[in-house]
Amino acid sequence: MLTVIAEILCHSEDDFKTVLASFKTIRPLVLQETGCHGYDVHIDAAAESAMQIKVPYSILMYEKWETAQDLERHMQSANMQAHQQAALGAVSKVSVRILEQV
Repeated sequence: MLTVIAEILCHSEDDFKTVLASFKTIRPLVLQETGCHGYDVHIDAAAESAMQIKVPYSILMYEKWETAQDLERHMQSANMQAHQQAALGAVSKVSVRILEQV
């Protein structure tokens, strides 16, 4: 089982809203893809805490995939193609970590 943590940074508040809406649209479809055990969208909590570092216009994806092949298939899926088209020009940086539990 793989855990994917992806941070998506957007250029502006409008871009952030566009990308967030796209993730919310494709989420139920992605959850039906082969090997997907979780596809959760996260943003900074409104709560204030001394230990929190807020990152403007940042979206964190927390995903669980059965195999690397399932993840690769997802990245080539119609769902991701639709998302990439919707988010075109809105994203300034993407950082991805693919982790395995030890």
